Amino acid sequence: MKNLLIITSFILLSGCMAEREFIVEYDYSYRGKFKRYDTFNFLNLGDTVNYNGLSDSMIKREIERRMISQGYKKSDKPSIYIAYKVFSNDMSFKGYEQLELESWDALYAERAENESNLEYIREAKYTNKAYELKKGTLLIDFVDRKSNGVIWQGYASGLFDDRTYFSKDVRYSVRSILNQYRLLAASYQ
Repeated sequence: MKNLLIITSFILLSGCMAEREFIVEYDYSYRGKFKRYDTFNFLNLGDTVNYNGLSDSMIKREIERRMISQGYKKSDKPSIYIAYKVFSNDMSFKGYEQLELESWDALYAERAENESNLEYIREAKYTNKAYELKKGTLLIDFVDRKSNGVIWQGYASGLFDDRTYFSKDVRYSVRSILNQYRLLAASYQ
């Protein structure tokens, strides 16, 4: 009888976990100077997380921990500003199909820095990809301080909703997004 209860619990739990579908994606600007970035700080956008009790400080702390682990240093004059927001509604979102960031950075980034017209680089194409993102989507943007342009954005949809929210969900969502940004700070390269 005890074994039957354990097996039934496992099946029910597995069903609940399988029901959660989520999207984790990113895209980037071909104009990003990824080999030069080595410091970061956060843009002060006020309360960007007002969703189902999520904590702004939890997200910021997890992002900071990850950036430091990749060799970036927090600075008052950073090379990258980080902004993030949790969206409380479903939304349509336009992303892009691109080369993996590491491949772009290794093969074409230096050429792109010296090229005024990216049309000469065949791989520098933005192919639109439409996403339907669910409420509770976390979006993280990296902004180049000098150009004020977004150079990388990662997003996770479907990781938290009205029924489920735990601090581990915040850590998991931030880590899932930043797992897509695998570049080390310039001083580590």
